[in-house]
Amino acid sequence: MGELSVIEKRHVFDHVFNQYDTMRTGEFTPVQLQILHGDLRIGGISMPQVLASLAYTCATDMCSETELYDALQEMDRRYFLVQDLRWEFSMLDRTQTDLITEEQARWLVQTVHGRYFSKRAWEEFLLRRAVPGSGVSFAEIEVLLCDIPSRLKLEKENKDDDREKEERLRRQRELEEEAEKQRQRLKKEKEENRKKKEQNKKKDDDERRKRELEDDERKKREEEERRKREEEEEAKRLKELEEEEERRRKEEEEKYKDVEKVKEEEERKEKETEDELNRLKKRREQENDEKRRKQLEDEEAKMSKLYIEHRNKRVRYQLKVAIKSRDKFKLEYSVTEFKKYNLEDTDMDLQKAQRLIKEFTAKDNLKRAMTKREIEELEQAMNFVKKNGFEAQLAGEMQEANQMLSRLKRLERIRHEILELKQSTVAEIRSYSKPPLVVHTVMTVTLLILGHKEKDTKDWKAVQALVGKTGKESLKRQCVQTQAAKIPIAIAKRAKTLLDKFELDEVRDVSAGAATFYVWAITMVEEALDVQK
Repeated sequence: MGELSVIEKRHVFDHVFNQYDTMRTGEFTPVQLQILHGDLRIGGISMPQVLASLAYTCATDMCSETELYDALQEMDRRYFLVQDLRWEFSMLDRTQTDLITEEQARWLVQTVHGRYFSKRAWEEFLLRRAVPGSGVSFAEIEVLLCDIPSRLKLEKENKDDDREKEERLRRQRELEEEAEKQRQRLKKEKEENRKKKEQNKKKDDDERRKRELEDDERKKREEEERRKREEEEEAKRLKELEEEEERRRKEEEEKYKDVEKVKEEEERKEKETEDELNRLKKRREQENDEKRRKQLEDEEAKMSKLYIEHRNKRVRYQLKVAIKSRDKFKLEYSVTEFKKYNLEDTDMDLQKAQRLIKEFTAKDNLKRAMTKREIEELEQAMNFVKKNGFEAQLAGEMQEANQMLSRLKRLERIRHEILELKQSTVAEIRSYSKPPLVVHTVMTVTLLILGHKEKDTKDWKAVQALVGKTGKESLKRQCVQTQAAKIPIAIAKRAKTLLDKFELDEVRDVSAGAATFYVWAITMVEEALDVQK
């Protein structure tokens, strides 16, 4: 007897549903669903397992006719899993009391769930227990054993844990910052009583320092101009590579123009030959005449060979479609299937697909490094792109990465310059009794970036006290340790507004020390705004 047609299956399914839907509501209650499954499988499953199956497959706590098939499949999965798990449970229950310890129960759950084991689900199970620490029965734990979490659920739990951790750290930082502000206020009172350092400097010392600074600035300008030329040349080269890659992609798209149609045709032929192969197999198994059976075997062998041909061709064109779509998931799946059937890479499509996957990996690494904004990791990601010859394919990303790397290195250089700044230069800034507007503004912006309020910098004496701090609270150390990513966007915008009033040369003519802080401040502001963007 042949297999039932789709219409016949539908009639049978409708008949079964109507047989158990005695109230003609069009839905099964959990009890009705348990009875139906119990008639299909000896013993069936417990009501908690039925409710868990409903929650997993149905939109409500009732099961409609369209959801019945999925619900029965889920109940079957739990039914057969429970059979195996009962034996595992009995192996742990050496005292034959139908109870195991919580430690044994955790081990069993962790063994069954493997890498999808959820600590949060286990902790919630322990909290729900009526008598914590008492023995665990199989009925108490069977639903948890069968509820294997999905990868997405675990990722969500991990994200929730991370958010909770970040919230705890944020609260801790707030407490520490408040304590630090209190310490600063107390120290400020003492600093205000300190004597002023020598205000007048010898003219020759000033001239010498000015010449040294001018030489340094000249070298920096020359170095900056050289870097800009290199960046422009690199950008031009990457642009040319990008245009060449665009032409190559258009040619490749033309080459793979009709691959979807061929793939769909081969899928259809593969399905038809597979169905015919199954039909011949059933006929052969049911045939009693030896001669006729031999004929059917020959037909089955020919059909099997034809099926393999269509399947292999479908796999090949499926890989071509994946290459054309440039979809990483499709590429990985198609490559796996291509290797599974040991197909010969006659069109070099396997090689292309593997290289595309590697290209996407390089792109992901590059974007991740750009997000972290760490020089070492960014250089490693860029070197990986260059080493594997993906500069043309990732020209836009590489250009952006080059610009970011240049900014990060510039920021690192400026931090080093701040660290190497002589204490006498800082003392020069602090020695002003009535500073020029440009000096006061630059130091206001510097302190604003470091977290001080603008109103606290209106009084120059307060600025002097902050600039004069030493040790861990010194101005240089705070500048070096400050991270642009943590500067509030409102502070960055306000700082930019203040700095835009002056040019670097204008600041340098008044104070070489203030010029160093000007360069640091404007670089930090640009980086902060770029991070926000």
